[in-house]
Amino acid sequence: MSCSNDIVIVPDTDRDRYATFQFLGWWDQRRLREATVLVAGAGALGNEVLKNLALAGVGRLIVVDFDTVEASNLSRSVLFRESDRGRNKAEAAVDGVRRINPDVSVRAIEGDVALVLGGGVFRCADVTVGCVDNREGRLFLNRACLQAGKAWVDGAIHEMLGEARVFAPGRGGCYECTLVPADYEAMHLRYSCSSLARDGYVEGKVATTPTIASIIGGIQAQEVLKLLHGVDVSPGTAVVFNGLTNDVYNVTYPHHEDCLSHRSSGVIEECPGLSAASTTVAEMVAHVQSRLGSDAYVDLGFDLLVQFECVRGHSPELICAPITRVSESAARCPVCDSFRWPRQTHILRGTEPFKDRALGDLGVAPFAFVTGHTPGREARTFVLTGDHSRIFDFHAVREE
Repeated sequence: MSCSNDIVIVPDTDRDRYATFQFLGWWDQRRLREATVLVAGAGALGNEVLKNLALAGVGRLIVVDFDTVEASNLSRSVLFRESDRGRNKAEAAVDGVRRINPDVSVRAIEGDVALVLGGGVFRCADVTVGCVDNREGRLFLNRACLQAGKAWVDGAIHEMLGEARVFAPGRGGCYECTLVPADYEAMHLRYSCSSLARDGYVEGKVATTPTIASIIGGIQAQEVLKLLHGVDVSPGTAVVFNGLTNDVYNVTYPHHEDCLSHRSSGVIEECPGLSAASTTVAEMVAHVQSRLGSDAYVDLGFDLLVQFECVRGHSPELICAPITRVSESAARCPVCDSFRWPRQTHILRGTEPFKDRALGDLGVAPFAFVTGHTPGREARTFVLTGDHSRIFDFHAVREE
């Protein structure tokens, strides 16, 4: 008879809420406790993802959504209650997470993820989960995460069909690799030929069930837990579930070398003293020029509507906002009602008439990536790290 000297530690299932997980040989509760996961979208899918990550004990969760809770959400969203109707979905979901597990630090950010979060946020998060219901949102998450060098987990549901997939830098096809010309055409439908937002454009609602949201949200959460533990995943491959036939199969996407999402950020430089809220255009350009040379300039990465110019010569109107956030109706001249031509740019040189405005006033998101260019030399990416506490100070949020 042989004896083993190995010490066996039996988890205390009566006092430790995570005790059962310790029977999994690869599980590391400390790693989960120290992790930060960003969940974009707090609808049916987002609810399921948040529920599972909270139960698993993921330490910090950031929830982003612009929408409000409606009565129809209550039949598909486990975190919402009748009293949440009319509230922002992210805020309501945060309260639900706290009810499930008070150990988790969680905060809500109200707004469209493509408008309220810069690339530095995705760089600081360990994993991002996409629970959005439109191509534009997925394309933004794909480009932001790949530029930040981080993996993200996408989910999509329709009626009783759904899919979950992981996208990671340099490993298989990405979300944009899956898009065809018809997808880009559909995204452009919400904008006019001059890139202004079409008035009254509304996307259709997608019919789903709570069961398919639970299945796909569960797979997404499981992929997040695998990524956080360093367990192998299959980037660029979708797990597809057909609830009508109970078929489950994988689809592998091709990797396109010329895909725009694969563009590298080059050198990334942290800028703790710069933030979207307080740094002006002139200060940003001056910082870039101090690092790259006096002929350097800033590329915003989006088209800035500088002003409207009336075709009949009436006074121009300074706008200074991303052109996709300005509606077609705003282009009408208040004097003669004729269409005014939008003058736009994506370059800042520090000599603009709005040079003393803060970057955030121009639509630059908190913790954004700002690109500096010098003719003939490699671009450099500057991160507005001064916004870090604005996004990641969970304790301050709880005290409010």
